[in-house]
Amino acid sequence: MRLRRIGERWLPWTLAWLLLAFLFVPVLVVVPVALTAKDYLSLPTSGISFQHIASLADWHAGWLPSILTSLGIALASSIAATGVSAAFAIGAWVYAGRWPSTLRIILLSPLIVPPIIYAVGMVRLWSKLSLLDSWLGVTIVHVILAMPLAVLAIGASLSNLDPRLVQAARSLGARPPAVFGRVILPNILPGTIAGAILAFIVSWDEITVTLFITSRRLVTLPRKIWT
Repeated sequence: MRLRRIGERWLPWTLAWLLLAFLFVPVLVVVPVALTAKDYLSLPTSGISFQHIASLADWHAGWLPSILTSLGIALASSIAATGVSAAFAIGAWVYAGRWPSTLRIILLSPLIVPPIIYAVGMVRLWSKLSLLDSWLGVTIVHVILAMPLAVLAIGASLSNLDPRLVQAARSLGARPPAVFGRVILPNILPGTIAGAILAFIVSWDEITVTLFITSRRLVTLPRKIWT
């Protein structure tokens, strides 16, 4: 009985830590690779060098501007994608029907459509709108790509919200802003934060579409690494 209790208590934690180790330990390979003196990915077999780390602080090397560009675009995309996704998720939760379901399919389409096809389409559209190689054009694309994950995260939180809480707040005279701020928002805050983090990661890591819609003026960190 005692062994069973110990197993029930520690087995989930052990499995969770093993899963985290499986996910993050491979990332540690980046550390020795960054200490190589060579210009390509390799382990520092001939000696340790800090030249690649020092180049991050060199503005003329281009790494720091790329980091700041990616950071600004990722923050803007995360805020915009989270706001739009929250508005849509709440609207679809309140007004259930055919149109919300149709819009949900459209919003989730970036998860289904291959990135290369999406990139070619955005090049044609952005060339007509003069948004190629622009901060605004890249940000809009990243917002569109990040919205599906944000919608799913916020929608998952809304699925656990009891509609009777909203009805009770309205019956007690609470206005829509008060209902949102005191009933809906506290319940969907974990999903909203998760959606914002996912949106930031999607924007920070995006490379396929960015390669097609940027050239020389706008260089994000993934594009800098790629080139």
